[in-house]
Amino acid sequence: MGWWTLIAVIPIMLYIIHPLWTLYDMDAKSLILLAIAVILVTKWIVRKLEPRTRPTRAQGRVANNDTNSGNGCRSLRAMFSGDPKTTLFDPNLVKMLNELQDTLNDSLALDLPQIVVVGGQSSGKSSVLESIVGRDFLPRGSGIVTRRPLVLQIKSDKTNTRDFGVFLHLPEKKFYNFNEIRDEIIAETDRVVPESRGISPKPINLRIHSSEMLDLTLVDLPGMTRVAVGNQPKDIEFQIERMILDYISGENCLILAVTAANQDLATSDALKLANKVDPEGNRTIGVLTKLDLMDKGTDARNILLGKHDIRLKRGFHGVVNRSQKDIEGNKKMRKAMEDEHKFFVDHPSYGPSMAKRMGIEYLKQFLQKELFEHIANRMTPMMTKTEEKLRQITEDLEGIEFPEDPMEKQRILVQTIEKFCKHFKSSMGGNGWEVDVNDLSCGAIINVLMNDTFPKQIDLLFYDEKRLGRRIATAIQNSSGTRLDVFIPNTAFTTCFGPQIELFKKPSIACVDWVTDEIRKTINKCLDDINCFPNLKKSFADLTLDFVRESNKECKKIVDHLIKVEKCYPNTRHEDFIEMIGDIKTTPIAPVQVNGTALAVQQNAQNLKCDWISYQKNDLWFVLRDNTLYWFRDEKQNGKKGSLDLNGCQMVFNGWKLAIILPKSYRIISDFILAFNSGEAMAKWYQWLVEAGVTRSTRIAQTIDWDSKCDEFFESGSQLSANGLPQDMSFPDVMKPQVDEVKRYLHTYFVILKKTFKDRLPKLCQLELINATSEFIEKELRKRIMDQFSTIDEIIGEDPDKELRIELLNKKKDYIEAIAIMDKYSKMRL
Repeated sequence: MGWWTLIAVIPIMLYIIHPLWTLYDMDAKSLILLAIAVILVTKWIVRKLEPRTRPTRAQGRVANNDTNSGNGCRSLRAMFSGDPKTTLFDPNLVKMLNELQDTLNDSLALDLPQIVVVGGQSSGKSSVLESIVGRDFLPRGSGIVTRRPLVLQIKSDKTNTRDFGVFLHLPEKKFYNFNEIRDEIIAETDRVVPESRGISPKPINLRIHSSEMLDLTLVDLPGMTRVAVGNQPKDIEFQIERMILDYISGENCLILAVTAANQDLATSDALKLANKVDPEGNRTIGVLTKLDLMDKGTDARNILLGKHDIRLKRGFHGVVNRSQKDIEGNKKMRKAMEDEHKFFVDHPSYGPSMAKRMGIEYLKQFLQKELFEHIANRMTPMMTKTEEKLRQITEDLEGIEFPEDPMEKQRILVQTIEKFCKHFKSSMGGNGWEVDVNDLSCGAIINVLMNDTFPKQIDLLFYDEKRLGRRIATAIQNSSGTRLDVFIPNTAFTTCFGPQIELFKKPSIACVDWVTDEIRKTINKCLDDINCFPNLKKSFADLTLDFVRESNKECKKIVDHLIKVEKCYPNTRHEDFIEMIGDIKTTPIAPVQVNGTALAVQQNAQNLKCDWISYQKNDLWFVLRDNTLYWFRDEKQNGKKGSLDLNGCQMVFNGWKLAIILPKSYRIISDFILAFNSGEAMAKWYQWLVEAGVTRSTRIAQTIDWDSKCDEFFESGSQLSANGLPQDMSFPDVMKPQVDEVKRYLHTYFVILKKTFKDRLPKLCQLELINATSEFIEKELRKRIMDQFSTIDEIIGEDPDKELRIELLNKKKDYIEAIAIMDKYSKMRL
């Protein structure tokens, strides 16, 4: 505390205590004791209120005397250090940081609070570091000398009589000769990264113990360069920039940007990179070197005082390094620091006032203060982040756990099968606790396929009535031969029954395949949960999917058997059949009745020829009256849509489509194409149009060649006869009532078969595919696996994530140690 301050404060204190003096009528001795107490308390209060690092006038005088007398480094430190009893610096913080740097691997250490030194090759970066340490120990030379990060841990140890260095990769060896430290840095660099390979991010950790140094930790990075020289990689500039950005991007990093004062700050590589990751300048500490080499009449005063366009929150600090001549002449660090201080004191622009805040000694004090405060501020976030990373790594390890003990492998095999079975049953039965509201489960999809899609496919089944009528007529005729039968032969029904049953085979087989495909998908989805055991997963997949394939074949055999069962014995005593048809009996043939009925039908057809036909993708009610074709919105002939005079028109076929052509146009009218839903309807309208005078266009047919498609529709392969009907589709009119009667029987039984297959196929798929697969997984899978392999090790297989697991385990160990270190020093601070 300054004496002038003390003299000014004492009267104030006496004024305050004057009432006590008069109140208690104190004697001279008591007054003297009270005055001494007031002086001591006042001095203590003022001292507490003063800045801790600010040098006193007395210290400044002592420092000046020491400098003038050449006492060197120890006196210079006294000039800048302040009273050691009042320092807020906790050396335990740097100890903690050093332990963390030694404990964590390369990538994890990037997140630690630290000061990273960056600068160009000619910025004087190495000289600054050597001046901070007070020793020559860094490699020197042309080109890129620093090719690996150097983590420099400076430890103050008052018990040491000699300074020494220890490398993390050689923890048992102490280097007392700093030239040997330089040689070891070069050798360790070459061991990891030859010069031809450029640089390496793997750091070299060096701890220097000294009784005259401050606790400080710095990370020296390769100097920035622009051009590859010699056998350096062509992208060396990009490699160095990427490494520097990796280190300085984190919020925990303070950036020590070293720039030569005799160059324009706007062209500084260090400030340019720092600005990329710290545009506000909150984390950047600027260091100006070579102040003694600036052009005559120029100085860096405005920059150092923060009056330049480029401003940093932590300011710029000026230093004067040894020149190359000084280094070659082995100029001592102590002498260099004395000359540096004299330069600032005598300089007209910096003078005594700024000299106190310039130079290497002040920079060391400043960096120590900034590092301590930075570590203290980042301690809690760093602990939280480390704990979060440890939790994440623990979760990752749980996801790739791999057993080593045979009994544990047996337990995992059983648990995996149980989990597989439970997951499969849950997917099939829908009895899981969690229900997906976005996508249908496999069981739900199978339910839709068996009970919705398959019945719809069955309902769409139809038979060609013309062909069926022809077959029935042929069967009746062949049964009678030359005889004239009175009753309809029973063989007409049984003979034509078999081919209709075959129609159910295709959709039934398709349903089996649909369900099988969904079961395969379910199995593969369930197997995703055991990705950590690829060998076991493959065994599960192979055995289970093989079983599903065999079940599919067996199920199809049962479908074939069901078809045969239905074909061999048509149950005409089925209660539904009797209810719809009545008791089957032979029906007598009544030629007169048949003729009269046929005539009535023919008369009705002549009076009104109508049906639903698709036109322009809309179903409309078409009516043919005489030579005119009308179409309406509905059967009541409401909403007339149009009409067409058929005189002189021609027609041409394409499958079940018919195009009507205007007279003399000889081209298809694309907007007047009629589409029919069955071959019978097509033949009916063909006949009606012929009767209305519409002829088939032979010229168009020859050019477009639609005859073959028309033949496909008739499914007979024969050519149309002159009257427009296939030559082999006709049968005697007298047989039509008999044919219609047998058709009615077949149609009725067809309805019963549809109900039968709709009911039996879902049951068959459930039993032979779903239940059988579930039972196989639960009861047979483990036995099949044990039969396939001789040992449990072969079943489980090798650890596929061994390397990843080792890496994660090492990281976990590092994080646990880091948390323990931080926790230890947190308790020490308490």
